[in-house]
Amino acid sequence: MTDEIPPLLRPDQMSPMRAVADLDRFWQSLKGRWGFARPQLWCLVLGPQGEWTSMFMKIEDCPDRPDPAMIGHLFEVLTWVVVDHVTGGSVALMYARPGPDDHRSDDRRWARALDAAGRRARVNVWPVFLANDDRVRIAAPDDVAA
Repeated sequence: MTDEIPPLLRPDQMSPMRAVADLDRFWQSLKGRWGFARPQLWCLVLGPQGEWTSMFMKIEDCPDRPDPAMIGHLFEVLTWVVVDHVTGGSVALMYARPGPDDHRSDDRRWARALDAAGRRARVNVWPVFLANDDRVRIAAPDDVAA
């Protein structure tokens, strides 16, 4: 993974995401060099070969701590989308918040909650990413450990 932010391409020009490094570059290109005004959750549905499906959702004004009911409903919707509309597809998620890269406990709570819901999902879910004003990173094992 690199510190250089790749240019954001149009969806039809994006290469399929076949590895975590591809997803890392994608999230970095969406984030750009700017930061975040408020906590948000970014959700992406990928096709069976890792291709962009243009099914992208950003939930803004997320609470500092994850709401299990909200995450449960979100995964119900994402599962429905994949099962009924993108057979064999997968889901990628990134929790983003304003502020420095200081590994806050709330970041870890979000990583744990999203990772746990992803492990229970009936569809393939990529590893969770975390972002802040300074960087984008994959949630480390320590982030998702209970």
